[in-house]
Amino acid sequence: MAVHTVREFGIPGVFAWETGLAPVIFVQVAIFVLWWHARSARPTLGLVLAATGLFLLVGGAILSILPLPFLPFAPAQTVNHYLSHVILGITQIPIVVIPLKLRRLEGLVDRSKGREPTQG
Repeated sequence: MAVHTVREFGIPGVFAWETGLAPVIFVQVAIFVLWWHARSARPTLGLVLAATGLFLLVGGAILSILPLPFLPFAPAQTVNHYLSHVILGITQIPIVVIPLKLRRLEGLVDRSKGREPTQG
């Protein structure tokens, strides 16, 4: 998302609340740090982290590029702007996929050791 914001708004856009970068990145980093350190909460936090990535993939990379009537802005319909959204979308894929794959692997490991999978 930072690449998109800098490409579209310049460096000042990184710190402007109206671009949405600061709050979204803060939330994603906070969830990631909790996910990394709180093993017992990983299944739930993994889902939350994947949901934020999916939200940005669908809402930020796909829907916000379309000239939809309910959007409070008119997105530029240029190749450069499309490229920014492609980059944004690609960067969200690992945020969606990795926590879900690790969640699945941890469940398989728990079952192979005869333990009940961690709830979440």
